[in-house]
Amino acid sequence: MVNKLFGRVIRVKIGNMVFTNNDLEIRFSVPFDDDPKPNTTKIEIFNLSNDTINRIKRSEICTIEAGYNGDMGVIVKGRITSVLTNRNGVDKVTTIQVIEGDDFSRVEVNSSNATDKKSNKITFKNGTRGSVIINRLCSVLGIKITYMKLPKDVVYKNGYTVTGLILNHLEEVVKDCGASMYYRRGQMVIRSIKEGTDERFKLNSDTGLIESPEPFEEEGIKGFKVKCLLQHRITTASIIEIDSLTAKGKYRARKGEHKANGNDFITEFEVV
Repeated sequence: MVNKLFGRVIRVKIGNMVFTNNDLEIRFSVPFDDDPKPNTTKIEIFNLSNDTINRIKRSEICTIEAGYNGDMGVIVKGRITSVLTNRNGVDKVTTIQVIEGDDFSRVEVNSSNATDKKSNKITFKNGTRGSVIINRLCSVLGIKITYMKLPKDVVYKNGYTVTGLILNHLEEVVKDCGASMYYRRGQMVIRSIKEGTDERFKLNSDTGLIESPEPFEEEGIKGFKVKCLLQHRITTASIIEIDSLTAKGKYRARKGEHKANGNDFITEFEVV
């Protein structure tokens, strides 16, 4: 595969517009992790026309595909939250911020989404299962679940009441069911933190590994910090095989970042 890691390709899709690195200088920083808070991607596109800049609107869907000639894939998908253009010497740089998913952290129960209109509560009867509550709260928030697998579908014998911030309750029920919720390439996944998606990919010096992974330990979690040429297959909860002097075997990606800054075209991430 080492021969395929040439000819860098970047494709940014916004609405019906497509920007590529064949015509423009494009830089990006795409973080990913396994917590429920949506991440923000930063994209810089150089020397766009004023007419094109004016066509890039907030709330539009933006997708970044990256890789190499014949081997590229989606690394993030989300909504534009801001568009700013500034001068940097002779260059005009348009910076686009994209949030992966939506930020629901401030959404509260109110008269429009409550089942108990008088006291602004969402109530669930005795014996309600966690999966029912999760689906209902996601529906209220407008979260589309791409994949859900609960290690245990907890039964709330005394029912369950939601008041105040809805997302806090959603996270609590997901945790009660032994699962975690996070965005993966812009799509919401709910499952055990120990599970992942097998990418059927072996990372070694021939497939882009830049240096031997370094071991780390953080709050009782042990794993390796890895650096490789940009690899679209690696994102939150990707299961990959690593073959190196320090790390050998299958690991799950915990968090990381895809970067393209003009010189570097890399993916840095942690595996456990």
